[in-house]
Amino acid sequence: MKKITFLIMSLFLLFSVGKSDAQCPGCNIDTTLTQRGIYPHNLPNGTQGQPYSTDVTFVMFLDTSGYTVNYFKILSVSNVPFGLQWECNSSGNGCQYNPAQNIRGCVRICGTPLQSGTFTITCYIVTNLQGVGNFNSTQILTVYIAPGTGGNSGFAFSPAQSCDSAAVSFNGLISGAPSPTTYNWHFGNGDSSNVKTPPVQHYNTPGDYYVSLKTQILGFKITQVRLATIQPGWDGDVEEPTHYFYNPDPFFTLYNSQGALMFTSPVVSDSLSATWSNLNLNLTAPPYTLVFTDYDVTSVNDPLGTFPFDVTSAPGTIPFADTAGSSGSITVDTIVIQSFTHYDTIHVYASPTPVTVTTVGNDSVCLGDSVQLSINGAGANTIEWFNDTALLNGVTVPNYTTHVSGSFWVRLTNANGCTFSSAHQNVVIVPPPPLPTFIPNVNMLTCILPGYDLQWNMNGTPIPGATSQTYEITQDGTYSVTATNAFGCKKTSYGNTIVWTDPVAGVNELALLNSTSVFPNPADDELNFIVNEKIIGYHYTLTDFVGRAMLTGLVDKATMKLSLNALSQGMYFLTIEGKTKKTFKVLKN
Repeated sequence: MKKITFLIMSLFLLFSVGKSDAQCPGCNIDTTLTQRGIYPHNLPNGTQGQPYSTDVTFVMFLDTSGYTVNYFKILSVSNVPFGLQWECNSSGNGCQYNPAQNIRGCVRICGTPLQSGTFTITCYIVTNLQGVGNFNSTQILTVYIAPGTGGNSGFAFSPAQSCDSAAVSFNGLISGAPSPTTYNWHFGNGDSSNVKTPPVQHYNTPGDYYVSLKTQILGFKITQVRLATIQPGWDGDVEEPTHYFYNPDPFFTLYNSQGALMFTSPVVSDSLSATWSNLNLNLTAPPYTLVFTDYDVTSVNDPLGTFPFDVTSAPGTIPFADTAGSSGSITVDTIVIQSFTHYDTIHVYASPTPVTVTTVGNDSVCLGDSVQLSINGAGANTIEWFNDTALLNGVTVPNYTTHVSGSFWVRLTNANGCTFSSAHQNVVIVPPPPLPTFIPNVNMLTCILPGYDLQWNMNGTPIPGATSQTYEITQDGTYSVTATNAFGCKKTSYGNTIVWTDPVAGVNELALLNSTSVFPNPADDELNFIVNEKIIGYHYTLTDFVGRAMLTGLVDKATMKLSLNALSQGMYFLTIEGKTKKTFKVLKN
């Protein structure tokens, strides 16, 4: 029997690199192969974290050492890199092959290996030979998985980095289900966990936090088997003519789900109970069967009870009993089948140092002036200026000068993508007062513009103390009035040349004309002029720039209104004429 070739055994070992659970269907057989063997002879190398797929064709033997091979069958495997699966092209028949029907078969191996290194894979195989029966054996194959080029195959987390603080979700990626899997997290923030998906972790200050996860895939082992009672009827053999003189010699055998013998215990002589301790029997390919037997030297061994059992969750003691009277217990503990340790780093970066937007001087200025804004240092951070929600394109310096009103602020961004947004600084560009006008009446000038400070001017120079709504002139000159608002913004009227009238010397007709007030100027749809009552009876003429008369009429009252609706925009001249005349320049909007 020992002459069964190693090549036959290693043939099936090659295909036992993961659980056959229909994850890699559709392997392709290379029908050109005729020589018995495995093609390729060894599994191709893989890379951790990268998809892996390969097809293997095998050509089987029909006989060996003169014994016909009825079938080959894969029983179980151990020490397989997690993440790889396989499927044979005879999965519907439990990966059992009859070489008399087809000498070729194939297996597809695929998945993503989750660990790197060289793995010694052990495969348990049964070969059924005609006239002999089953022959159990184990074979070894090594598979190399190269280290991954990046990423973390042990756990995922999000986000990987944050600013100032972070709330990070974690999830373990490795599971040995249905085998128990343990998780031992250390998050670098003082917290730990032992579940696959731990609670969200909080990192409240900037820094690098080093996270580790140790994942262990557990299996089960039998540490003790205890036979407490033995069923009656075991005696009567030559060795034990009656149970009054001799006790049985019990031992047990352990079988897996495929019926493969896993262990045979020592015989306990002449005893009605027995305990086998310190066994450390690793359990693979569940469920299992425990068979107790009375060992007889000269006669056939007597059965003492058969007990099927399984281990699916936690370790402990599993009792067993049958109606014939045999009973006892099995003590099961866990073992570590695979262990993985992965590390990664959570980066919590600091945001830029806060800055404040300030103004150089007043934050409110008159139209035409400007306000300079500045921040108190930006370091190596990128600067962006905003007016309310609008980005000021191209403004990336610490100082900014504005000529418009708004709510200004800056956003700083550092090399790690963290930002700081400053408080808003309001700027007001104040409009000037409306254009003031005044009415001359002989020697009295009147400006009605409430809400503003007034200053009368002669020949462009402020007249000391002349700050009321009226001013009485005492000499010839060009007079104007300046209005000032609360922010100091000013607007000055057009100048009007006025001849002072001596109240003792009588009426000066030219002075009366000079006192005429023309407003508004510029005008829109209507032009007004106010004359001294002594001018009533004079004529007026409105001419265009080239001297064509647009409007003419009689000055028949002190306040005259002229409609300009029919006139186009431009410059016109209003002439009031009697014994003498006076011409005023008028602008039409």
